[in-house]
Amino acid sequence: MTQSNAPSTSSSRDSRETAGQAAKDLGQDIRSGASDAVNRLKAQASEEANRRGEAAKSTAANEISDLGDALRKAADELQDGSPQARGLGQIAQSLADVSDTVRGKDLGEIVSDVTGFARRNPLAFIGGAALLGFAGTRLARASKEGGESSVDLSRYWGSEEEDAALDAEISRRPAAPSAATPPPTNPQPPVATTPQLQPTGEDK
Repeated sequence: MTQSNAPSTSSSRDSRETAGQAAKDLGQDIRSGASDAVNRLKAQASEEANRRGEAAKSTAANEISDLGDALRKAADELQDGSPQARGLGQIAQSLADVSDTVRGKDLGEIVSDVTGFARRNPLAFIGGAALLGFAGTRLARASKEGGESSVDLSRYWGSEEEDAALDAEISRRPAAPSAATPPPTNPQPPVATTPQLQPTGEDK
């Protein structure tokens, strides 16, 4: 009786082991498939982000280049060697360099460079942004009022004091102080002297 049950017990054990191994293999296949699916989704998301980032980078570079071209044209039309013309020319060249840099680097490098520069030179970063915004506002106003004709910015600049301040900001040196009229000097009144009396013969 015992001998007849031995093959049945062994077969049942083998079946359980086979089923357990199959379940284990199935679990591994499911985990592997899920991991592959997640990796594919990550790759697709990264590719889409890079594609959109490159498109945004190209758009930004084109806009910077267009602004630089407009400022260079405005500087050429001034043609008077004024601080405004020199400033617009310098800004236009800087924008051309920035545009080339944006095209040649990825977004991570650009953000890192800008952040690093802002941390190292906060005043220069803020001053450059303010100067660029000031020039861009003047250019936009001139273009809007002038239509498609040539842009004459000379009548949109401020007083001589503002021009001197702008020139100083561009050249990064302090503005020359305006000549002040020296206060009049009060002449000192002459000191009165008492004449010395000569002794007479009677005093002797």
